[in-house]
Amino acid sequence: MITISSVFKTVVYTNSSDSFKYYEFTDAENAAEFDACVAKCKELSLYDTGVSAEYDDKLISLSTCEYSRNNGRLVVVAKKISE
Repeated sequence: MITISSVFKTVVYTNSSDSFKYYEFTDAENAAEFDACVAKCKELSLYDTGVSAEYDDKLISLSTCEYSRNNGRLVVVAKKISE
């Protein structure tokens, strides 16, 4: 079972300041790296889901094209929860 922790828009394939390369995050080496990624997802989130993630949580990111900007993406980040 999963629960949504953030939903955000970003752009890819650019070094633009409004680009968040969520797709480069695959496995945090430490809690600080994990927390930084989660904080950026929360910062960009279109709404507050009320769900937070902690180091060692299992996350999944789903993305699709988003056409309000060139190379835009809509990203949904969810975490695995216990049943």
